[in-house]
This record gives sequence, structure tokens and C-alpha cells, in this order.
Amino acid sequence: MSADGNNVAPRVRLTQAQLDRACERHLAYLSGMTGGAKLSLPFFDLSGMSFNGRNLTNANLSGAILRGTSFANAKLDYADLFGCDLTGADLSNAQLMRTDLRAASLRGAIMRGARMVECDLRDGNMAVSTRSDFKVLGLEIGPADISSAVMINADLTRARLTGSCAREADFSGATMAGAQLARVDLRDAQFKATNLDGADLADADLRGADLSGAKVSAQALQAAIRTDEEAARRGIGAGADPSVTGPPPPAEPAPNSPPPPERLDAMLRAHAQWVATGGQGGHQLDISGLDLSHADLAGRVLTLMKATGVNLRGADLRGAQMQAAQLAGADLRSTNLSFADLRGATMDRANLIDANMEKANLSKLKTARGHELRTSLVRARLAAAILRGADLSQVDFTGADLTATILDEANLTGSTIEAARGITLD
Repeated sequence: MSADGNNVAPRVRLTQAQLDRACERHLAYLSGMTGGAKLSLPFFDLSGMSFNGRNLTNANLSGAILRGTSFANAKLDYADLFGCDLTGADLSNAQLMRTDLRAASLRGAIMRGARMVECDLRDGNMAVSTRSDFKVLGLEIGPADISSAVMINADLTRARLTGSCAREADFSGATMAGAQLARVDLRDAQFKATNLDGADLADADLRGADLSGAKVSAQALQAAIRTDEEAARRGIGAGADPSVTGPPPPAEPAPNSPPPPERLDAMLRAHAQWVATGGQGGHQLDISGLDLSHADLAGRVLTLMKATGVNLRGADLRGAQMQAAQLAGADLRSTNLSFADLRGATMDRANLIDANMEKANLSKLKTARGHELRTSLVRARLAAAILRGADLSQVDFTGADLTATILDEANLTGSTIEAARGITLD
């Protein structure tokens, strides 16, 4: 985070005892216990605190000041640490699978043995349009900074660091297979015996880096910057930052603007008519790619709607009729889908992290013509989702991530739950 977090006032602080109680409530939340509550402490000042050994899956610590804070052996899978200040923090042996660390500062952080598979450490500027909370507080969003961080023996498989700064970081013995390191400032970094197999090093600045014993292809190194002469040829000066003076990264497409409320209501009414008349009247709803985050769609008729790649994050879809809806690749994080009818819906690769699907119906849909449609959640992300009491019979969970998912009293008859990841069946 390029702005000084201390310029934002006031920052709320907790005592260690208060923080411990919040962590215990978060654990109860992950376990589906009464009294549980998700850990959400954005922009708090938690410097010097201890999260050692805590399960912080899906927690929200975005923008928090965490200087010198200890996360040793903690689990931070899918956590939101966007723009937080982890300068000098201890994350030894922590687990950060798919954790959002864009725009974060990890300068001098200790991350020995950390498991950071598919962790996101990209330049936060690509997400400016979606982080209005930072704009309101006057915080500037910039590249992730892991300069001088100690990542010895860390697992950064397929991690995304595009456009970040990692000058003088120590990646010795780390696994960085398939990592995205394009345009990263890696000057004077240590890569001794590092596995860089399949890593993207296009325009990465490796001047002064130690690659002795590293596993890296000659082709990948040819795409990187190794000398001042190469930097000059690519328009990068001796002291320049390749993440800002090199070829500009492709801009993140701005989300499609939501239709005005009156227009959306008309679209929903036309769709309800289309469903009721068997396609003879009205119009089929197509909201594919639109930004409808936090929309109120509770109880709406959404049967057979087209919603591929739609953003419904935080939306209210309680009791909605969504039979055979097309929701592949949709963003449904923290969406309320309790009691919704999702029979026969396609939600392949959808993001349902922290979604509430309590008592939702995802069983097989039988059409009037005798056809059967199976609900599909192939490769969907359901970490920390609530599926308590849901009808999941015949659901296809192949490759889905069910880490910390709550499945109490759910009907799993005939489902492919055994083909999912992140779950241990009794």
C-alpha cells in the first residue's frame, strides 16, 4: 500500500484478549457453531499482536496495520489481506492458499516455509475500480511490496506477483513453479536452489539476482532483464522500477455498470412473464457479466436466466427461483442463497466463498418433458460456505473446493462429494 497507513485516523486497536475472543468466534463461525462470527477487522491497527496457530480462513483484514504481527503456523486461506501493512511480520510456516495480498506491504517479513500456493501478490492498481473503501479513506493503492522479505523454502506454486516489487527478497529453496513474475523488480534477490520451472519471467528485472542452483529454463531467462544493457534496450533505466516504466500491464476491465433500478425491475418482470408463458411472452433475462453486487433479488423468479460471469457478490437471493440458471464463473461471494431453488443450475467455476446456502435446494431438476438436469458445481470455490440442511443430492462437486464448508444435516445422497477438494469424509 503506497500511502502511509498511519495517516488514516482513527485506527481502532484491540487488546490481545479481545483479539483472541474474535478469533475464537471466527473458529466457531467456520465450524457452523452457534455464536460464531466471521473475523472482519479491516483497517484496524493490530501491530505486534499474535495470531499464531489461528485458523483465519476467509477472514477480512484488508487495509489493516499488521506491522510486526505474528502469524506463525496460522491458516489464512482465501483471506482478504488486500492493501494491509505486514512490514516485519512473522508468517513462518503459515498457510496462505489463494490469499489476496494485492497492494500489501511485506517488506522484511519472515515467511520461511510459508505455503502460498496461488497466492495473489499482484499490483493493486488493477483493482482500483473495485476497492471504493480505500478511496473513501484516502488510501492510495499501489504495487505489492515484498522487498527484503525472507521466503526461504516457501511454496509459491502458481503464485501471482505480476508488477510487484521484491527487491533483495530471499527465495532460496522456494518452490515457484508456474509463478507469474512478469515485470517484477527482483534486483539483488536470492534464488539459490529455487524451483522456477514454468515461471513467467517476462521483463522481470533480475539484475544482481543470485540464481545459483536454481531450476529455470534458458527461454525464461531470455525474457527477463539481466544486465543494464538489456534494461536500456527495453527502456528501463539503471535505477528504474520495471513495474512502472516497462510496458504497461493490460488494464483490468471495468465491471459492466448495473442497469438503473427501474430498468432492472422491468427486466425481472419481463423474465417472470417469459417463464410463466413458456417463452410466449416477455423476455429471457440475461445479466451475464453485469455488476449486480449487493442487489436485492430475494424471492425473484430467475428460472433459466443467463448469468455467466455475473457479479452477485453480497446479493440477497433468499428464496429465489433459480432452476436451471446458468451461473458458470459467477461471483457469488458472501451471497445469501438460503432457501433458494437451484435445481439443475450450472455453477461451474463459480466463486461461492462465504455464501449462505442454508436449506437451499440443489437436487436434480425433472422437467415437464421427463428430462433430468443435474446441478453442477464443477471446480466451484465453496470455502467457508454454509450448506447446512441443503439438499445436495446428485450434485456434481468434481474438483470443487469445500475447505471449511459447513455441511451439517445436508443431503448428499448420490452426489460426487468424494471428488471435491478440502474435505475429509467420515
